[in-house]
Parts: sequence; structure tokens; C-alpha cells
Amino acid sequence: MATAKSARLQTPADRNLRNVVLGDLLFKPWNQSVYPEDLVAKDTDRLYVCRWCFRYSCEEDVFADHKRACEHRTTPPGTKVYDHGGYAVWEVDGEKHKLFGQNLSLFAKLFLDHKTVFFDVATFLYYILTYTDPDEPGSYYVLGFFSKEKLSWDANNLACILIFPPYQHKQLGKLLMGVSYKLSGWDSTGGYIGGPEKPLSELGHKSYSRFWAERIARYLLRGKPGDNPRESNQQKLNSTPKGSRKRPVREAMTVEELGLGTGMLTEDVVTALKSMGLFEPQATPKKRKSNRTATEATEVNPPPGQMVTISKSDVWEWAQTHHLSLDDPVSEKGFEGLWPPVIVSAESDDSILSEED
Repeated sequence: MATAKSARLQTPADRNLRNVVLGDLLFKPWNQSVYPEDLVAKDTDRLYVCRWCFRYSCEEDVFADHKRACEHRTTPPGTKVYDHGGYAVWEVDGEKHKLFGQNLSLFAKLFLDHKTVFFDVATFLYYILTYTDPDEPGSYYVLGFFSKEKLSWDANNLACILIFPPYQHKQLGKLLMGVSYKLSGWDSTGGYIGGPEKPLSELGHKSYSRFWAERIARYLLRGKPGDNPRESNQQKLNSTPKGSRKRPVREAMTVEELGLGTGMLTEDVVTALKSMGLFEPQATPKKRKSNRTATEATEVNPPPGQMVTISKSDVWEWAQTHHLSLDDPVSEKGFEGLWPPVIVSAESDDSILSEED
């Protein structure tokens, strides 16, 4: 099995790993990783990976022995920060769990073409998504993860994100994105939470554009993330009259206001509005029409104070067309009593902090 000691590595171009076995699931990698060549031969047919700690081996019998003795087979490493409906998210410190972070990063490289950090994991936090089947108490599955730099000068709330191939197309990526914004929101004091590290991959851009669009739609229809849906709005979403000639409600607001309301960066707000077909900057007064070039430039990358006009009826229509649920993919109840620690005695000078595991 892999150890923390580094061995000579091969570049992905030198490798030809054909299949990977995660637990008892067999599937093909999308890319090649930089596993040490003295542990993973160049033309390996099957690489066996532990579904709990991501240690790896090319030998099936060695892998079977490890599964029976894996120290994480019943409980993931780190601290649970979210738990709802069988899904849980655990925060793993790359400095405290170095080998786990390295093995997870090597495995993730098989499906993330742009990932570059494999061994220097001490500066990262890893948030792993698990699912516990109620019919299999005491056992869990790791479905994916996202990583985050402990200190990001660019206010990035996420570095890499991956749902493992067997578990994709189940809206789990949105769950992880939502958790990343929630956790980062507790550390933010200025309203803006941040966003993913850029540039995004093509798939990442597509996923985030949809996530941001849904986040903005929920905000416009029900209020800030975490608020309860307004009953009238929910009813209107489900039963908007067709052919209505009633004048649509149009609201003017700034990109900055939308960013503060959703915790999103202004550039991400613009990306989402454009993907929804709702980006309609207020018309420039005629007396400034001569400054057309500058105006067009601000529409491409508008300043925070750029006013936009949004029609509520267009938001309703977008929500219905895309079958949007006003319920957030992340349940507020999932964080209760888990993270962050809460003050249980406000009267005492010595406030008591408690944290449930």
C-alpha cells in the first residue's frame, strides 16, 4: 500500500492506467495521475483504491487485507460539519491527515485534468461528502469532495471539486457548492463570500453558471439563502397564469446589491444573469450616447454599481422552464449543533463553547 514517503514519479503522459476499482466499483479513469512508479506500474490494468482512505495497490489480495483493517472504515477522518438526509460533509485538515490528503489528491487527478497539488497538502482543507445507507448502519460511502486553501488572497472558497464518476448526475455537486458558500459565509464580514478558484474548466464553468443562476433565482423569489420560501411566491411559481396581460413587475438593482444578497462576487452575478438571459443593464441617458465605446465595455464587465433591470415574470418563467425548486440544496438543519461552535451560556463572562461530533 502507499505510504507517506514519496517515490520517483512518472508524468501522466508516461502512464497507461486502464481501470480503477474504488471499493467494489470498477470504472475507467478520464486522465492519468502521478502515482509513484515503484508502487503503480506503467501499464497497470487495475488499480485498487480504498473507498474510505484512498490508499491504493495493484495487488488484489493486499487490497483485500487493507479493507478489513482500514482505520477509517467506520468513521471518516476530520470533523463533521454537515449532516442531513444520510449525506454528511467532513472537514479534513491536510496538515493533520497528510497521507489521506495525498492519496485523495492522486485519485482525484484521474478525473480532474487541471489538478496540480498532490503532496503539498498541508495548506488545504478537504471537505469530503459521504452517504450512509440506513440499511447498512456502520458503513458509509465517500461520494466526492472539494478542497479549499486555508488562506486565499483571492477570497476563493473552493479550489477543486469532484463528484466521483459512479455518483454523478445526482445534483451532489450543487450540495457541495452550497456547503462551500455556507462555510465561507461564517468567515465573511463584508457580505461577499467569494467564489471558486479561477479559471474554471469548461465543465466547472457550466456547473457553476447553473448553480449561480439557481442561487440568484431563489434569492429574487424567496429572499436570502437560508430563508423560508414565501408561500405566495411558491404558489405563484407553481401556478403562474398563462396568457396573462398583467404588466410584469420590473425591478432595478445594482450588480453589487445582488452580490451582497447572495454572497456572490459581482463577476459571478453577471455570469449567472447572462446565462439566464436576464442581464439587462439600464439604458445610458441620451446625452451620454457619444460615449458608446465605454458603455459597451462596462456591459461586458460592469462595475459593482452597474444598474440592471430584472423582470420578476422572466425569473418565474426561467424557474419553471428549469424546474427549479425553491428549496435550497443545502438544508440549514444539517449544520445545527455541528459547525460552527455555538455559545450556550451568554450570561456568564466565561462563554461556554460546545460542539457536537
